[in-house]
Amino acid sequence: MFKEVKHQFEINGVKCSFSSGKVARKSQSAVLAQMGDTVVLATVNVGQAQSEAEFFPLTVEYLESMYAAGRISGSRFRKRDGFPSPDAILNARIIDRTFRPRFPEDYRNEVQVIVKVLSYNEDQDPLIVATNAVSAALMISGAPANEPTSLVRVGLDENGKSVVLNKAVSRDDSMDGLVKMNLVLGGDGETVVNIDGAIADFSEEVVYESMQFGLDAMKDWLEAIKTFAEKVGTKSYDYTSFAMPETLVEELTHKFGERVQEYLDLSNFEKDNFVNDELATAFEGRYSKRVIGEAWWNVVKKYVRKQVMEEDKRIGKRSLDEIRERDYELDVLPMTHGSSLFTRGMTQVLSVTTLGSLRHQQMIDDMTGSEERRFMHHYVDSPYVYSNPIGRVHYMPSRRAIGHSALAEKAFYPVLPSEEEFPYTIICTSEIMEEHGSSSMASSTAPTMSMMAAGVPLKKHVAGIAIGLIYNEDHSEYKLLTDMGEGEDFYGFMDFKVAGTEEGITAIQMDTKTPGLPMEIVKGALEKAKAARMTLLQEMKKVIAQPRPAVSDKAPKVKVIHIPVDKIADLIGPGGKVIKGITEDSGGAELNVEQDGTVHIFAQDEEVLQKALKMVDDAVFIPEVGKVYEGKVVKIMDFGAFVDIAKNVSGLVHVSEMSDEYVKDVRNFVKEGDTVMVKLLSIDDEGKLKLSMKAVKKDATEQAKE
Repeated sequence: MFKEVKHQFEINGVKCSFSSGKVARKSQSAVLAQMGDTVVLATVNVGQAQSEAEFFPLTVEYLESMYAAGRISGSRFRKRDGFPSPDAILNARIIDRTFRPRFPEDYRNEVQVIVKVLSYNEDQDPLIVATNAVSAALMISGAPANEPTSLVRVGLDENGKSVVLNKAVSRDDSMDGLVKMNLVLGGDGETVVNIDGAIADFSEEVVYESMQFGLDAMKDWLEAIKTFAEKVGTKSYDYTSFAMPETLVEELTHKFGERVQEYLDLSNFEKDNFVNDELATAFEGRYSKRVIGEAWWNVVKKYVRKQVMEEDKRIGKRSLDEIRERDYELDVLPMTHGSSLFTRGMTQVLSVTTLGSLRHQQMIDDMTGSEERRFMHHYVDSPYVYSNPIGRVHYMPSRRAIGHSALAEKAFYPVLPSEEEFPYTIICTSEIMEEHGSSSMASSTAPTMSMMAAGVPLKKHVAGIAIGLIYNEDHSEYKLLTDMGEGEDFYGFMDFKVAGTEEGITAIQMDTKTPGLPMEIVKGALEKAKAARMTLLQEMKKVIAQPRPAVSDKAPKVKVIHIPVDKIADLIGPGGKVIKGITEDSGGAELNVEQDGTVHIFAQDEEVLQKALKMVDDAVFIPEVGKVYEGKVVKIMDFGAFVDIAKNVSGLVHVSEMSDEYVKDVRNFVKEGDTVMVKLLSIDDEGKLKLSMKAVKKDATEQAKE
């Protein structure tokens, strides 16, 4: 019934396998991959050529199901698996960046890659299994990406030595310092096509060595992929080439080549008009607008690349190592907790920091389990970043926005204060006001200022920069471009993003348009990024050298106290009655109670905070013998007065403990409602408190004599 082909092998001491022919048999290729107890299905299907497509129409979907881990969603309202989690979207982007450059430039057939995680064991990373399975599926699909490509995850052990990580690493693990490096590397064993990493502030040298280690570590996967493909048998299909007609490129160069610099100086709106009107009219009836536009872009690319390679001249007339003009500004919004505006050339980010109680943490509930995150970065790709923003506004974040959000989160995790140091939920929002080159790195820079302005005690300043790459015609020579902008991503071959501190790298991401980058280029890009980062960090320190000593007046106030564990129930009360009462009666204070007795009290102003603090003290009050309390007289008897020293905690001041004088009538000394200072002398076996007023006076007299 089945014509299953299976290949078994070991990776890093774990049993693995690829198989095909048993499930998803209608797909052009389907590979069931297993590593330990993690099982992933990867399918590849190739569609028709898209003649009007301006780029290779590859789509990648990474799907997770709660059943894979034997879990049911914790949501009371949604039990069916639905929209992919942010981490699933990030995984899909990593797979896309790993394989897109491995296809020929003239290929325009639709290719759909779908990954489904069927079984999940936290000790085996499904992303690594999935990406290698996709490579195997592509090898046997007939699609023209017939060279094996692998993905590995690299970390550092306690001795600082590079190791392969079999398991996935959460962002919270990185933030808490449990994992010193979480570096994902895609390549063919010699060159890299994709880098994505969260790094705990390590030097460029350490990161580079880990990359070299990763390239070597992926060779076992590459061999397994190749062997499996040979067992199944590879296919080869002819495809329609959409290579640019050289005659058209030559004609455009001859007729309009002298106007390339003029074109580069136009706005986006004017550029579109030039291509759609003037160029289309000149070649009307001979080529489609898409082909004319693509051919013109090839003319512009050659011009830009030639200028860089032969004259060291960039689009904006900058030198190759020059960073665009910068401006830094604090406190641009009056009602926010912290804000900053960072401008670099025509790229501008408004960063806003918002602080909240720990109850505002984000709850993540997915296949990998449930966790709370108290730091979030939101990249907002706003419609006004374009010169011609007419069109529909999308309210859901794009995959690109989710990717850029996560990149900046990684950049700041290593410098965040711990929850004990700063018990707040922190949200940084990067509003992209202008975009003309690496808004993701601008959004990995501006939050340093807005968080420090909000009083977040960051350990260090963080800044980010993007490095571009230009090759000559035969790729024999190259030049690196610092602070990539003005279309250099489109006209170049690489987008290499590095964020970090003065001491080291905290986040890194790289994608390329080439089938693979040699490590020589990677090393050079790291060096260029470091030099530029130092400039940004020094400039930023002149604007705000260190975090402000206190949170903004607009931010909630917090007080952290510790109560005995056996008093937690008293603070919460039956059905939460006591803690709800504190929130209502104090004027809105929020309380967060931990299992170890740590209590966080949040309030919008100091008065509410102090009210709540007093009420918490009353709820968990434990009287201490020998301590002096301020109490309220609640009842007078012939033999003394009862005094409340806390809510529902009363003691007796006997007439003999009221004064050194003879007390004939208690009412001559105190009245109901009076506030008096009393000392707790003892607590009897029945829990009754013996208080003294005269002992307080005696102690005061003795202290005065001293």
